Amino acid sequence: MVRAWAVGFVILLTVDVMVVIATIIEVYPRVLWLLLQISPFVAAFISAYLSPRKKVLVGTSMAIPAAILGVVVTFLYQLFGKAVDFPGLKGGLILLEVSIIYGLILCVLGGTLGYLITRKKAMTTERSEGQKEQ
Repeated sequence: MVRAWAVGFVILLTVDVMVVIATIIEVYPRVLWLLLQISPFVAAFISAYLSPRKKVLVGTSMAIPAAILGVVVTFLYQLFGKAVDFPGLKGGLILLEVSIIYGLILCVLGGTLGYLITRKKAMTTERSEGQKEQ
């Protein structure tokens, strides 16, 4: 379960680092911004898929690091002199609240999808093994 969660975290961290680097060198590919928006969903899906148990919970838990990383990235933008929508400590708290809600929505969906796909895969495997026995 820890390995599955760590894989999801690495996905989130990788996307956020790519966005920070792109911002520093002032290159703004649209695909990267789309990836930033859907990264909580992808991280939750993969974490839930890889987790041996409590799949939806593991996937949903990706909302917390996604929100925290969003605040950290915003703080880094400020350090590099970039304009941000929610500056300062109060802005960071507002961003954290919004990011947790947004992340929860995406992570519940991603975690549920990861669970459903592994469940369907398990059901298909059981059916094929049952047919071999007959």
